[in-house]
Amino acid sequence: MEPRITWFAQSAVRIEVGDLTIYIDPYHLPDDVTPADVLLVSHHHGDHLSPDDLAKVRTEQTTVVASPAAASRLEQPVQVLAPGETTTVGSLRIRAVPAYNIDKFRSPGVPFHPREEQHTGFVLEIDDLSFYFAADTDVIPEMDEIGPVDYAFLPVSGTYVMTAEEAAEAARRVQPSIAIPIHYGAVVGSVEDARRFAELVPDQVRVWIMEPAGSAGGA
Repeated sequence: MEPRITWFAQSAVRIEVGDLTIYIDPYHLPDDVTPADVLLVSHHHGDHLSPDDLAKVRTEQTTVVASPAAASRLEQPVQVLAPGETTTVGSLRIRAVPAYNIDKFRSPGVPFHPREEQHTGFVLEIDDLSFYFAADTDVIPEMDEIGPVDYAFLPVSGTYVMTAEEAAEAARRVQPSIAIPIHYGAVVGSVEDARRFAELVPDQVRVWIMEPAGSAGGA
C-alpha cells in the first residue's frame, strides 16, 4: 500500500496509510484539514508545537504522542515518549529517536536543540512501510542505527538544523528510498535548500520537493 504524504509548511507533515491519518508537528495548516488519528509532536518550539494548528486536527479520538518537553505543554491526555522508547497505536509502531544539535548554537556552547532536553525524531512502522522524521537535528551518530527506511523527512535549511549538505549526509546514513526535504520557507531557508539537497543525495534516493499543502503518493 502506497502512503499519501502531505507537507504543509516548515516540518508539518501528514501521512495517510489506509484508514490511518498521522500528523507530525502541525503548523500553518488550512482550516479544512482531515482530523488526526495519531498526532506526534517532536519538541516544544513554536514552529513545531502550535496550539492553533493542533486544535485543527485534534479530536477526542486522537492519540497524542510527544517528547517530554512538548508533552508538558499540551492538553492531556498525552503519551510521553523519550528517545529510545517505543509505543504502538493499533498497527502503527512509533519509536522515538534522538534529535539534537552538535554545531548549531544560540550562544557560545549553547545549542538550539540540546541533547539533554530529549527532543525526539520518530521512526514509524506500519504495513511493511517505514518512515523516519528527523525533527530539528544535526547529523548525529544515532542516525547510523535507523535505516534503511522507505521515507525520510529531513530538515535542510541550516541555522537551527542540518544544512542541505549535511542532510545529504544524513540520507547516506539512513538510506531512504524516498527523501522529503523539510524545515524551510517559513522561518529560515528556501526551496533552493531543498533543490541543493536533491543534487547531493545518493543516486539511489528519490527526492520529493513538495509545494506547501501539496501531496504525493497514494490516492
